[in-house]
Amino acid sequence: MIAWIYFVVFFVGIIASHYDSTFKSHHQLSLSILKELGFGQRVIETRILIEVEAMIYKLREHQGRCFDMRHLTTTSVANVIMGMLFGRRFDHSDPGFQQLIFDVHEGFTHYSFALYIFPTLRIFPYFKRIIARFVQSTKRSHSFVYNNIDACSQVCKFTIYHQKIQQIIEGVVVF
Repeated sequence: MIAWIYFVVFFVGIIASHYDSTFKSHHQLSLSILKELGFGQRVIETRILIEVEAMIYKLREHQGRCFDMRHLTTTSVANVIMGMLFGRRFDHSDPGFQQLIFDVHEGFTHYSFALYIFPTLRIFPYFKRIIARFVQSTKRSHSFVYNNIDACSQVCKFTIYHQKIQQIIEGVVVF
């Protein structure tokens, strides 16, 4: 009950939010990042087309045999997102990239809304294991993103852009 009261009182949403200086700064930051990612240009379209070509190539490799499309679709979509963030695509068999996809999938499948409603459940072993797995996968995901930001900032001149992404990641996901 207290969680619902907190949610209703403190979460005003986008409709009832206050358009103050904080909102304006977040709005400007979001628009600048979207422009850097190619929003309003044909950059995203070309990245998607490159990944679709790679996906068609992978489909042809199977020569009509049955296989699980879920993995290929997931890696292709993740590659489009990684292409927008880091300016390059990853090989579908890259172990670090595959670990990132596994960690994100693991985080979504083992998400427990009950922990947010009833935080005292954290003392039970089942939920302790869920939290421990989530923390480990989050740390691995962060290290993958940070390593690629460092590698990309050494190669390209988008250091300000990558610093913005790093600030957003640090502000959204807290250990």
